[in-house]
Amino acid sequence: MIKEKIEAAEAIRGVACLFVVFSHLSLTFFPSMHHFFDEQTTTTNFELMMHNSPFAFWYSGTAAVYIFFVLSGYVLTYTIVNSRDPIKKIKMMSIKRYPRLMLPALASCILLWAAFSFYQPPIQHITSWGKEIGNVPHLFDEGLTAFLFGNINQYSAFWARCIEHFGSFIAAGFDGSIRSFFFGYSDYNWVLWTMRIELLGSFGLFFLLYLRTKKPIFGWLIPIATIVLCLNVDYLGYAAFLIGSLFYFHKKKLATVPALICLLVGLYFAGVHNTSASYKVFHDVLDDQAYEILNFLAGPLIVMAIMWNTKLADAFSNRVTIFLGKISFAAYLNHLLILYLIGLPLFQFLFEQQWGYALSAVTSCFVVVALTIAFSEVFYHFVDKNTMKLSGKISDKFV
Repeated sequence: MIKEKIEAAEAIRGVACLFVVFSHLSLTFFPSMHHFFDEQTTTTNFELMMHNSPFAFWYSGTAAVYIFFVLSGYVLTYTIVNSRDPIKKIKMMSIKRYPRLMLPALASCILLWAAFSFYQPPIQHITSWGKEIGNVPHLFDEGLTAFLFGNINQYSAFWARCIEHFGSFIAAGFDGSIRSFFFGYSDYNWVLWTMRIELLGSFGLFFLLYLRTKKPIFGWLIPIATIVLCLNVDYLGYAAFLIGSLFYFHKKKLATVPALICLLVGLYFAGVHNTSASYKVFHDVLDDQAYEILNFLAGPLIVMAIMWNTKLADAFSNRVTIFLGKISFAAYLNHLLILYLIGLPLFQFLFEQQWGYALSAVTSCFVVVALTIAFSEVFYHFVDKNTMKLSGKISDKFV
């Protein structure tokens, strides 16, 4: 049963990762589906129809990251509670958590640095969101290079170019290892804004689980902390972590009908946009916070519905979704790279071949998804798996 639960969690993570990819593809080619900014395409009428429908969950990247946070809280708690020595396990996981997350994130930023530095795709017909990919303020860090090398104009053109690339390489390394984890944003890989929540949320959960293991009375701190965090929209990501932990401790079995209702409500909430006609009643009450609050609520509802109902868990857990869950972190980190290198130039080429906007965009989306999956499998084997081994060795040395 425990194995089935973890497989279900992996499957949910895999599907949620696709939501993130679809979100960024829609922002690139069909921006009015989100309608965060006004930009006309030849498919705007269809995009607005989808935007105003209650079925926009499948490209909700925000709901997906809340699902990730809930699942992280659940899986981390499961791993600690089911270990022979929970205190030792907490110490080991605390030591290896940062390198486990940081090294793949760093690798993704280095790959994007190489792409942004040495390749510029044609973007004449790309929407403004897609054009911003690769527009990195720190691509050439003038302050750093000036500090290290002085005025680079004194060098030959070749060496000046080498110095510029060196400065931008260091900036990319800082971006993937420090800025994203401790400042909560990334210039190179936009998805890394979640890494600070993932890291600090993990440490917060480890601390609360440590107290709970030492003295069970401290178990009340987790629900109390969850309630406190929910009072501020800025901390909902951390609250999602603790909700995932509570889901593990308070194991329930939901009948199929209530589980389906939770799932449908969660999917409906995941499709929220502040300007969508299907969510006007929530926007009237919550104002612009409707987008963040409903996406947050979607995460626990979707995870609870599937994890607490055997039929839904079995339906979601198959070879495809479990495989997607296995490579989900790699896909999350690298889909912008594939979009930049393949998706943008492919769309440009097809559009110039008179394929039409919609067909060019849809074809490019399918190719990006397929190549993201293929590349993520390679990244998982060469980076992700080795990172897990290395972080495990680091924790073994200190505990």
